[in-house]
Amino acid sequence: MSITDLRYQVDRISANSRNAFWQTLEERPLEDYLLFEETFEGIEPLSTTVNLQTDSEHGFHVVTDPVNKKNKAARFELRASDPMVHRGKRSELFVLDRVTQKEIWYSFAVLFPESGYTPDSSNELISQWHQEGSPPISLRTVDDIIYLRVRHSTQSDKWKVMDVAPLTKDVWHEFVFHIIHSAGADALIEVWHNGQKCVTYKGPNHFEDKKMPYWKVGVYKAKWNNNRTASDTRVIYFDNIRVGNELASFETMQPFEELE
Repeated sequence: MSITDLRYQVDRISANSRNAFWQTLEERPLEDYLLFEETFEGIEPLSTTVNLQTDSEHGFHVVTDPVNKKNKAARFELRASDPMVHRGKRSELFVLDRVTQKEIWYSFAVLFPESGYTPDSSNELISQWHQEGSPPISLRTVDDIIYLRVRHSTQSDKWKVMDVAPLTKDVWHEFVFHIIHSAGADALIEVWHNGQKCVTYKGPNHFEDKKMPYWKVGVYKAKWNNNRTASDTRVIYFDNIRVGNELASFETMQPFEELE
């Protein structure tokens, strides 16, 4: 795929995403609790995402699942030498333009290949809920750890960091997030990893004087904006990206089909 073709694909994705009602490729309505679903199957994946943020031929492709050859997944690749996109080194899928209600469920599966994700002591974001400046909620990796960074409730300790799971390679990691986006007493983040609850965080997770966040998945490595690190390439796979409203639950946000 040439850069021209890639930019055409980005423009097409952006245009198609503005449909008033989202439907799956089988033209069935989404469940009452689902606002969005992308499994990368069918003839036209990504028809309902907001935007694709990459500017390289290797940045994004829909490929065969490296674990289950009957399945498809999204492959993101970021290199230290890539051009800046939206003021940063990133290859990301802009899933939601803006969250429209406080209580939202999110889920996705992510895989880190041994050959494309060597340990690095400089962190990268693989999922972020962004308002302005640094995102108030982000899922990150560093060395061989997956961790969550959240806006903290005190000015003296601005960020709360919580380990989520070991960064094991060549296997799917399934995540479910239940978030009440709030700067008040009702704020909540719950996280499940591979079916096990690993985080319950009660505390402000939202900048109250900013707009509601937008949501992205992929890889963004800020350190590469101006420096180099121990790694020069990041390859990561995503599948089963879903967004649910307040009617959703942990059980309903699980994938319809097993990835393995």
